[in-house]
Amino acid sequence: MERQFHGKIIIELPFKLMTGTHIGNANDGFAIGGIDKVVVRDAVTRLPIVPGSSLKGKLRSIVEAMEGMDKKQPMEQGKWYNRGHSDMYRHEADTREEALKHAVDRTFGTTGKGSRDSNHPARLAVSDAQVTAGTAEVLSDLEGDFPFTEIKSENFLDRITSAANPRSLERVPAGSVFVSRLTYTVEDLSQVEADLKYVLAALLWLEDDYIGGNGSRGYGRVRFGKAPQLPLDTISSLPIRVTVKSRSSYLSDAPVPAQEFDSIQTLRQALSGTLLQALRG
Repeated sequence: MERQFHGKIIIELPFKLMTGTHIGNANDGFAIGGIDKVVVRDAVTRLPIVPGSSLKGKLRSIVEAMEGMDKKQPMEQGKWYNRGHSDMYRHEADTREEALKHAVDRTFGTTGKGSRDSNHPARLAVSDAQVTAGTAEVLSDLEGDFPFTEIKSENFLDRITSAANPRSLERVPAGSVFVSRLTYTVEDLSQVEADLKYVLAALLWLEDDYIGGNGSRGYGRVRFGKAPQLPLDTISSLPIRVTVKSRSSYLSDAPVPAQEFDSIQTLRQALSGTLLQALRG
């Protein structure tokens, strides 16, 4: 199956942590200094990051659920969730032809199974989210044994024996601002709006959910775009910037201006308006 290229939609996606957030490192359990779980950091700057894989995986799971409900598919093993691994089930098309029928497979990709032609590459790429310069400056002033973060001590009690099980987690403090980059490759003009509709809906869902671990205890709440100031918060949030590049713009020397949006809601309104006009030319 031939793949077409009509352009790219680049979303510079800032988000503010409304509560302390823990996204763990692969070295969890080997931390020194009495910390049970540490956060993932940039290898060079040592600043905390939100891995693109974490954000993309969260968005995919939300889109997967929303699209299944929209299509009134039974959300059971062997039905909409058709691929099992380690007692976890997910939806994944087995062929390229089938992948093109579902926004989750078109947008996030599918490995398929069986023939070598069953793989369908993702249209959406999600980069690691880095902290802003303002956030780095504020976090550098924090006092403690771990740079740029806070230590949250918790105590779990066995409700039967009342035995205490204390532990300490490293968190990125509330008020920190990160910026990720979402790049959507336009392969079919008739599917752009449908694909991005689910992505933006997933981002709105995520604002009412969480990223990282311990979300049921209030960790990991985020707000995209121009987030409200928290008490004693001195870090400025940023607008969402969207650049729509048509195929012809890559052959031209003319700059392509970015459009700014304060929230996911205002970006979604523009999606059904003039935002994609450059692609349709």
